[in-house]
Amino acid sequence: MADSVVCRDKRGRFSKTLQETSEPEVAENIEIDHNYGVGHLCIAGATGCAVCCPGIDKLLGSTKINTSTSWHSGRRLVEWGTLLDHLKFCSRCYNGPLILSHETIKGEMKCGLGGYLYIQCTSCQELNRVPYGSTHKENPSSKGMPSFCVNTKLGAAMIDALGGPQRVNNVLSTLNLPPISHKNLKVMERRAGEMIEGFANLSMDQRCREAFEAEKSNAAEDENGTENMLETNTDSHTDMTDTNTDSHTDMTDTNSNNRNESVPAVNFSGMTVCADHGWQKRGFDSLTGHTFLMSKREYGNKVIKTIVKHRTCGTCKWWKRNRPGRKPRPHRCVWNHRGSARLMESQAGMQAVKELLEQGTPVKTIEGDGDNTLIARLKSELNLTVTKKFDKNHTIKNIVARLYDLQKNNKNLKISSLVIRHLTKSIKYVFAKNQGQPDDMKNNLEALIPHQFGDHSLCQPRFCGYKRKPSVKYLHRSLPYKAPLSDPVLREKLQNLFEPVILKAASYADLGSSQACEHANRAAS
Repeated sequence: MADSVVCRDKRGRFSKTLQETSEPEVAENIEIDHNYGVGHLCIAGATGCAVCCPGIDKLLGSTKINTSTSWHSGRRLVEWGTLLDHLKFCSRCYNGPLILSHETIKGEMKCGLGGYLYIQCTSCQELNRVPYGSTHKENPSSKGMPSFCVNTKLGAAMIDALGGPQRVNNVLSTLNLPPISHKNLKVMERRAGEMIEGFANLSMDQRCREAFEAEKSNAAEDENGTENMLETNTDSHTDMTDTNTDSHTDMTDTNSNNRNESVPAVNFSGMTVCADHGWQKRGFDSLTGHTFLMSKREYGNKVIKTIVKHRTCGTCKWWKRNRPGRKPRPHRCVWNHRGSARLMESQAGMQAVKELLEQGTPVKTIEGDGDNTLIARLKSELNLTVTKKFDKNHTIKNIVARLYDLQKNNKNLKISSLVIRHLTKSIKYVFAKNQGQPDDMKNNLEALIPHQFGDHSLCQPRFCGYKRKPSVKYLHRSLPYKAPLSDPVLREKLQNLFEPVILKAASYADLGSSQACEHANRAAS
């Protein structure tokens, strides 16, 4: 027992074995003054690696995100309010604001004229996607990336002023802005076009209802004006003579309330519109056509309905040419007309009148050119009786065109351009002064040709200087040599030409005007 060695372990307990080697005691928590042996040294450059910049691998692997320093060059359209709002705090740690510098910007994703900057948070190293332009979504609950407002505005500018994708990129390159692919520009144009069409349809519906109500109230005032006047006189007489009881006061208040209420028009069955159809090109081989219906000037002079007809679709033609026998992919097909371009006018007009009837604003009178195909189709296919008013300009042009055809087809006939211009001026004068007077219109048209040949037996003093002053020698100031015409063959030809015009004198006494629609057609073409 004497030879045995008694020892203790580290915990102070007795141990039978003696540890021959013992490690030196080392403190568990050591504070290192200069930590040169630990840490991360990034050699990936300015973009960083997955350790010092979590998520950078996704940016480097994306083809749409540019992680180089090319965002330094060129110009950008920046909305400061949107950019500063998204720089307020980090999306992960909510510390902020985010620092916008060369070191924190790790990449850029360009989306047309807008785009996103990928900015690293200096607190948690998270990558934040920050837009530098405002965005919008047609359906907020739908999936996918939003659209930049500036791109939609650019699509609207392509429709209104700039033109095609090539012109847009010419403007962008001049301003040193990043170019946009033609495909993306067409997407912007279609998106803006759908929004413009939707807003235009809402605006036309509103203006149509306003014009309909205005014309209806005007017709009601015309029909009930006499009755209201008589009722007002009767009530005023009652107020002066009856002053005894309170029942009289109640009766007077009731009568005045009834007078203030609007009385609906009894005979009002529809509104009056002017209509005109135009084509993309002159002739009847145009691939597109458009019809405008507008309210009258006293009721707003606004476009209330438009119909666009297409004889072809580019996408359908491509699939038929390159993928014969296969069904075209889903797309917005605009092919809505089968037939000739000449047929577009009556079909588009009938569709417009039908849509107005379905929305509760029927059409009673149409002011337009002399083509009666639309009126006949409305009667036969929709069983609608619509009154037609001839357009003043179209009517005069048709008569003048016959005069020039007479000059062209009869070389021996003594009718010069000076004579035709004089007859045109006389026709305009007769139409302008006899509106609402069918009898006077017929009499003046019958006397028009004899007057040019010195025969004033049918003339009226209102329109003939010879009748007003028979003693003074009468001069035709616009005719050659200021003398009346004398060719009997010419007189016979002109009499035959004006016979159908005289037969329609009652229609010409109530002419309309589609000049506003023609102006809209020129702007659309």
